[in-house]
Amino acid sequence: MLNLKFKLSAVLAALVCAGSALAQDSGPLIDLLVRKGLINDQEGEELRADLARDASAAVTATVSGGKSTTFVQFSGRMQLQYVGLSSDQATATASQYVNQFFLRRVYFGVTAGIGAKWQAVLNYDFSGSNFDKAYMEWNGYWGEAPIALDFGLRKVNFGYEETTSSGSLKAIERSPVTRFFVEPNNGRRLGAASYRMGIFLDGGSADVRKGKSTGLFYGAAITNPQRTETILDAGIDGSKSSGSSAVNRPAYWANVGYSKVMAPDRKFVVGAAYGILPDVGGAGNTNFGKGFDIKEYSLYGDLTIGRFNLAGEYLHADVDGVLLAGTKKAGPSGYWIQPSYMATEKLELVGRYSQVDADGRGIRASDGIRSAPASKTGQMLKEYFLGVNYYFVNQDVKLQLGYVSGETSDGATEKVTGVRSQLQINF
Repeated sequence: MLNLKFKLSAVLAALVCAGSALAQDSGPLIDLLVRKGLINDQEGEELRADLARDASAAVTATVSGGKSTTFVQFSGRMQLQYVGLSSDQATATASQYVNQFFLRRVYFGVTAGIGAKWQAVLNYDFSGSNFDKAYMEWNGYWGEAPIALDFGLRKVNFGYEETTSSGSLKAIERSPVTRFFVEPNNGRRLGAASYRMGIFLDGGSADVRKGKSTGLFYGAAITNPQRTETILDAGIDGSKSSGSSAVNRPAYWANVGYSKVMAPDRKFVVGAAYGILPDVGGAGNTNFGKGFDIKEYSLYGDLTIGRFNLAGEYLHADVDGVLLAGTKKAGPSGYWIQPSYMATEKLELVGRYSQVDADGRGIRASDGIRSAPASKTGQMLKEYFLGVNYYFVNQDVKLQLGYVSGETSDGATEKVTGVRSQLQINF
């Protein structure tokens, strides 16, 4: 009997090491052994306990590198896009058409709990060859209010559309005004938000910050002033110089907002954010470290009533040293507004209008419309987007289709039109 029990335990233990689900599957087999009289009820209960304990120990030993690890979660996202865009302008060095399939994002993430209050969060984008997140988080309370402190690489809380998950975007890509403010500085765009290295504070419960319950939320951060564009940037341990002196003064960020949930389909969020970025202003992107600063703010709102949703945001920045040989600042600004309507439980209709005024820095259609072929520089960019989303399995499996039309003006004029589609899977 003991020999049989030993052999059975060995076999089942080997199976459950492959996954905790198999530990549950061993139950009917143990019940059968009890009914056949090969083991009694007490031995069956002991065997179940032994197998569950062994399975848990095996999984923990497999995934945990530290004795205090409490859990490990894996996640991922894949996005396949097709883009067919054309410009009404063409030059010897710029194509007039884009007609491509490509992997927009291939994320793989890991979150590990360490003790009662700490987590490690990693999210890597294989398509971009860079970390989307890489930080350590402490969760606790300030008085009776929940707070979280993050240490490492993540997005700052500036730009409502920018901080919305890429898996939840209704118009496939972020708007031109958001991209002009946050995407890497190419001499026209500001590169004045998104990924930063630093210390981040988030106040208010996670549900309030995500608009799932009622309450006040707020945040603050101290970061490097420059956008962290690659994992190599994140690992730099000295000054990152550009121009005549180093960019070494920290940037400061603050945000506050309020979320109100009257019912699951009746809710709103309003908020504001502010950032001060020293030494990363000036004309183009070759005047860093010369005392030219950027100050910027955003105001946003998001309203849901039944099947209808309306979201929008206004962005403005003061950029020192852009005009008149560095003696005058520019004030680029813009906004986006996005209505959407769930026509059925799975089909959603989406529209968005966005406008950007570069106010002297210049802007091309490609600065605001991802993948756009562009060769002319104006000061204004307007974009229209009309699309449909079909949710096969909520946000986890969805297909998005959209028509894009954008045009620069106030300087060189160029019009870009075409279609964009995306198939997404989250896990």
